Amino acid sequence: MHEATTLEELIAERVAQEATRIAEKRIKEMFRVTEFDPDEVLGFMSSEEAAEFLGLPYSSFREIAPNLPRHAITPARFGYLRRELLAWGKER
Repeated sequence: MHEATTLEELIAERVAQEATRIAEKRIKEMFRVTEFDPDEVLGFMSSEEAAEFLGLPYSSFREIAPNLPRHAITPARFGYLRRELLAWGKER
């Protein structure tokens, strides 16, 4: 009888491990982790947000703004994308 209990425990353990593996696999398939682009989610930053993003005082940001990658929202207003500002910073 002792061997049967040990065999039962062994089988129960393997069944539990397989059930866990299958459940984890299905959960991963259901909720695939996808990378997202913050610019796609958050959109353009204003000049004030871009200055804060770069860690600059707004007055300093305004001095370098013409040299930054930016997009005209209106003739006098520009929008900035995070990925472009990061790329610009890496080039410097």
